[in-house]
Amino acid sequence: MFVAIYTTFDSLKEAKAFGHLLIEKKLAACVNLIHDVHSIYRWKGKIEEATEIILWCKTQDSLIEEIQAMIQESHPYDLPAFVVYPIHSGSEAYLKWIAEETQPLDIN
Repeated sequence: MFVAIYTTFDSLKEAKAFGHLLIEKKLAACVNLIHDVHSIYRWKGKIEEATEIILWCKTQDSLIEEIQAMIQESHPYDLPAFVVYPIHSGSEAYLKWIAEETQPLDIN
């Protein structure tokens, strides 16, 4: 099964670095960065506002745990967003491309 994963970063530099890492490790086939998103949220009892970058990646469900571990380990936020959306359908060619681009790297 294929999924799209949503998270946010506070800087384009960090989001790009994380996106490149996902692609290099073949954990995602594609990463979209949507910048200048204005977020309003409650944090520790106070209403906050911030400008963030959305990182949206397309991958396989078998890679969710590894991506989540990377986010938890390296993300600058105390509580990073991590939401997984199932991809119920898509063009056969596009889903095949996701599968091809997210295969585990050959370590030999």
